[in-house]
Amino acid sequence: MPGRAKKDATRGLRLNMIIDWLNKKTPYGGVTVKELAERFEVSERQIYRDLSAIENYLRVPLVRQETGKTVRVGIKAGYLPGLSPQTATVIFLSLLQQKGSALSGHLNEIKDALVSTLFKYHYDPKELAVEKLQKRIHIVEETLAEPEKVGGLFNALVQAIKDSHRVKIWYYTTHSGEETERVVEPYGLICKHQNWYLVGRCLKRNDIRVFRIDQIKDIFPYTTERFEYPGDFSLSGYMASSWGVINDGKVCRVLLKFNKRVAHRVKNVLYHPSQKIEEELPDGSTLVSFEVCGIVEMVGWLFQWGDMVEVLEPRWLREEMRAMAERVANVYQKREVNDQPDV
Repeated sequence: MPGRAKKDATRGLRLNMIIDWLNKKTPYGGVTVKELAERFEVSERQIYRDLSAIENYLRVPLVRQETGKTVRVGIKAGYLPGLSPQTATVIFLSLLQQKGSALSGHLNEIKDALVSTLFKYHYDPKELAVEKLQKRIHIVEETLAEPEKVGGLFNALVQAIKDSHRVKIWYYTTHSGEETERVVEPYGLICKHQNWYLVGRCLKRNDIRVFRIDQIKDIFPYTTERFEYPGDFSLSGYMASSWGVINDGKVCRVLLKFNKRVAHRVKNVLYHPSQKIEEELPDGSTLVSFEVCGIVEMVGWLFQWGDMVEVLEPRWLREEMRAMAERVANVYQKREVNDQPDV
């Protein structure tokens, strides 16, 4: 019966669309039966039949809240919707990328939950061959010496951010080589090259500071001391001009000349939102500008390019790069002198 097959296919599509919509709306309190009927252009009675099919045949657990004649529906907490093998593979690879980071503590547990929950009804995990895939993926990243310890501190900070609790931290300061004690109102987190940083107001300095989480030695959350998150603060706005994680408030135009051998990289990779191709020169090199603050972090990045990049502006940064090159050359020159055999 062609007509029946088409009708069944239409209903099957609607059921999947209802599940998708419920999944999106559940965190915001769900959706009413009337809203579902209007959205999918069917009667409320049909929506009730569809919800029954979703629960009894598709095994998606639903929750209902009745207020007078209004019925609001959502998906039961803990349910994960089915994903295609391709989408699940992307999630799995994203998890692998966190190996050795502050998020790696529960990596295997999450991987197992992903495989069992997403594939047990619709797909055979063997078809995805996750174990085989894992052996054929090699992640080249820096890893933490104690990822589980750092992960525990990370979780405590996430909770403090969610609940707006002050925290006391014991922090190792790199430039002084000392451990300091701070009370911080945590505003948010930054991730750069798999490293996580806490942004918050330091009560000791009465100013916003950035703390690298793997340099935090311990945390004590003041669960009874809440703070008011500043309404005029935006984490993305605060970090908008920063080259890395430092915002010193001094935005400066940096003009670089990339050698023709690496010029293609700045055409394919956006190293900063302000990046702009200024000119492509006849010799194949490219002039690129940035409007950034926290340039102290940029110096290390520039040095990695060696003689492939030349700083044209500002002059003080050009001089800093020249001086750094001389200091590095000095180190190796001294080594060569000391290694000379006695005559």
